[in-house]
Amino acid sequence: MTEETKNNNIKFCINLSIVILAMIAFFALEVFVVHFDSLKIDEVFYSIFHDDIESNFMTNFYKIFTHIGSFYGLIVISLVLLIALKDKRLGIAAIVNLIIVGVFNFVIKIIVRRPRPNDINIITESGFSFPSGHAMMSIAFFGLLIYFAYKFVKNRGLKIFLIILFSFTTFMLGASRIYLGVHYFSDVSAGFLIGYVILSFDIFLFNRLYNCKFKISNKS
Repeated sequence: MTEETKNNNIKFCINLSIVILAMIAFFALEVFVVHFDSLKIDEVFYSIFHDDIESNFMTNFYKIFTHIGSFYGLIVISLVLLIALKDKRLGIAAIVNLIIVGVFNFVIKIIVRRPRPNDINIITESGFSFPSGHAMMSIAFFGLLIYFAYKFVKNRGLKIFLIILFSFTTFMLGASRIYLGVHYFSDVSAGFLIGYVILSFDIFLFNRLYNCKFKISNKS
């Protein structure tokens, strides 16, 4: 076994362990949400967002992010990537990843059926609350873009800038849903957790398919 193979196996084991922990944390949150109407941590973050930082500026700021992170907003970004990127497989992977996350989010919401917060609703949303679709889609979508930037962008400065930008956008999208009063903190946390799990499997499948097609194209 070569040193590279050993390192790859170690990375795979670490990533798999993180995925398993994320799944355990998600299901633990789901159990708490199903059995308890309110979680203490939800009340804490509700107070932070609405008692400490609420303002007209922050409201407009978070509205921008929540529109960017909507399903249609991310579809538009995906189509731009599909057109702009030389390697169309990256754009296609982003779109497929987004559709997969959307389907999973819909199914889980139907199963859990948690009502949305009703204390404060700066914007109006329909449907159930758990888990946050914006959080799921943002970490899966922008997480994939972070991976693409890390793997394919050669310029170190641009690579770092894109990783920071996509990470910041992901965090702000999750925070926007709590601030705007359409999700609990536990909804967003659960969305990030299960979104990360889906992202990990998508990256694994992408690498298998991408490397396979790359080898075939080289032989031809």
